[in-house]
Amino acid sequence: MDRDLRVNPADLRSWASQADTYAANLRSGHASAHERITTAQSGFIGASSAALAARLAHWEEETAAHHAELIVHSEHLRSAAKCYADTDDAEAVRLNDGASGLADRMNL
Repeated sequence: MDRDLRVNPADLRSWASQADTYAANLRSGHASAHERITTAQSGFIGASSAALAARLAHWEEETAAHHAELIVHSEHLRSAAKCYADTDDAEAVRLNDGASGLADRMNL
């Protein structure tokens, strides 16, 4: 089994953008549904109106939590991409410095 870790930072950045899109779609889709529920609520009275208002408040909280979770995933993907890219860049410098030093010692 191959034990090398292979990560493409560009893929991570792409997935982060997808997560941002999912978050935006979730927020706008749910906002539209919540707006329709609010409009429909005017046709309810008494306990049914109060129950619908309570349920809507719960759904709005859930939407906000899911949106925030998607944004956190997006941020983590971007952070991971940066860490992998920075590590790769630093190791490339070390390899180049080592190769230059070896070439100097060999008078090449």
